[in-house]
Amino acid sequence: MGNLDIISKRFMSDNEVFADAFNYLLYGGDQKIKPEDLKPLDTSSISVEINGNKVSSAIQKSRDVFKILSAKRTDKAGFLILGVENQANIHYAMPVRTMLYDSLQYASQVDLKSKENRKNKKCSNSDEFLSGFTKEDRLIPVITLVMYFGSNKWDAPTNIKDMFIDVDEAIAKYLPNYNLNLISPQLSDMELAKLKSELGIVLQFIKNSNDKKKLKESLENNSKFHNVSNLSATLIKETTGLNLKINKEKESIDMCQAVNELIEDGKKEEKYNTVYNFIKQGLVTIEQAAKSIGLTQKQLLTEFKQYNLAL
Repeated sequence: MGNLDIISKRFMSDNEVFADAFNYLLYGGDQKIKPEDLKPLDTSSISVEINGNKVSSAIQKSRDVFKILSAKRTDKAGFLILGVENQANIHYAMPVRTMLYDSLQYASQVDLKSKENRKNKKCSNSDEFLSGFTKEDRLIPVITLVMYFGSNKWDAPTNIKDMFIDVDEAIAKYLPNYNLNLISPQLSDMELAKLKSELGIVLQFIKNSNDKKKLKESLENNSKFHNVSNLSATLIKETTGLNLKINKEKESIDMCQAVNELIEDGKKEEKYNTVYNFIKQGLVTIEQAAKSIGLTQKQLLTEFKQYNLAL
């Protein structure tokens, strides 16, 4: 799992992939966020201090990928703080977790602004001095996106209200909601096609990874699978558990060829398993089995060893 965490962070840290994910989430795939407009934020430096009482939180420091977007919006410069949380498994309390991330970030903004205002004596009255936040001060919006890389359908709550116990309608209307922003492999093929980076390729592969026929069809119908970066291929390998052969000396991999090799290797393993079982059951000798498939005894034992078949 640790290796998958590192790989998924590296993958989502790429500005092109990061921008692609948020362009899908916010603009339905329109490429309005440019990779060059994104700057990384150091989550390890974030702390929260309210009224002199320091509140530290390990969960705040565990942000997977955190960036600030600075882009021209008509006659004004627009800013957004964007965060990504990668999930290989379903998390049934994710709305609470992401709400906490965002709340701590807002609290940190208030704290930093308050310190700045007091230091520069910008508070014009006692009310502003008490909070440190002036009437004109504004917060930078924070959006957290959950990137789910699992092949199973996400069946966890996607908002806070879905996590509440049953309450009277008169009370329910006063309970604020918090929605989960989620992108997963379970999106329709039409929706996945709106992703322009290799994120779409990764999610499409994971989506069909449990069905070899569908997987082969999707690979044959999408030319992008013929030239996939090693990082994307490694992420696919880690998330699906498929034993894909990745040549680290090359920058990219032909996923169609890799899957065909995997299928052929599976057929080969099945053949040697059958031969192995015949020998174990005493139906044939090692010499007879080796001769029947055109190998020497030594070669046959070497093949058995490759598939962890010990005699």
